[in-house]
Amino acid sequence: MSDDYFADDNLLEHIKLHISDAAALQAAEQAIVTEKTADLLEETPPKDFGLEYLKHIHQVLFGDIYDFAGQIRTVDIAKPDSAVPFAHAAYIVPEAERIFSELRDKKYFSGLDKSAFVAGIVSLAADLNALHPFREGNGRALRLFLILLADHAGYLLDYSQVSAQALIEADKRAFEGDSTLLLAMYEKVVIPQAPRH
Repeated sequence: MSDDYFADDNLLEHIKLHISDAAALQAAEQAIVTEKTADLLEETPPKDFGLEYLKHIHQVLFGDIYDFAGQIRTVDIAKPDSAVPFAHAAYIVPEAERIFSELRDKKYFSGLDKSAFVAGIVSLAADLNALHPFREGNGRALRLFLILLADHAGYLLDYSQVSAQALIEADKRAFEGDSTLLLAMYEKVVIPQAPRH
């Protein structure tokens, strides 16, 4: 949650928690998202890692916080420090269908060696970040989606191996067309394991 949103009266109207202090809202949001993340990690994974599952993740994570949780955004957004907006709202669903169709065709990266898995997850992470399908909470929902997808494919994504700032910078650079940092980051965070489910 960004303090910038407190200048956005439209977003304030969508917050369910009735908290007007940015720090208090951020703390409440973090506690809720941490609890809901644990719940999602215990769920049986879906057969289809697609847009509906990503929406489900967002709904579970943020349903107690925002009334738009789990819904594709209908407004255009951009980061405050970027002149380039994320995907135009009207393009989100068709572009998501393309992205997830390709992911299905690649069998959700199952059976790939680490190098091929990293290449696939970097491309997917960059595409989903550029899509930014939700009004708020994209990074957390997308990372959890990728964690669950990786687990299904036999990999652990250990984001504790990189700082939050390094992750943001890698995402930003990839959004601008340079995935070098994102690739280096995922080479650190991807760890082979036996699938949990």
